[in-house]
Amino acid sequence: MDALPRRRATVRYCVDWSEQRHHLAGALGAAITDRMFALEWLRHGKYRRVIRLTDTGREELRTVFGVRGDLIV
Repeated sequence: MDALPRRRATVRYCVDWSEQRHHLAGALGAAITDRMFALEWLRHGKYRRVIRLTDTGREELRTVFGVRGDLIV
């Protein structure tokens, strides 16, 4: 947490612009997203703001974090 930038809120409430779903925003959300890209759990889609969960990411969310499959879109 100490490594997160102070220029933005650590965590804030946000709703996705296209799907109208809640997601983690702020410095913590950005740090987690950056790490998921580095691990190749996420990839960019056709458009800049589109993000795709890879098969590896889907499996690792289940394995590492215990996220139920029906919660992974």
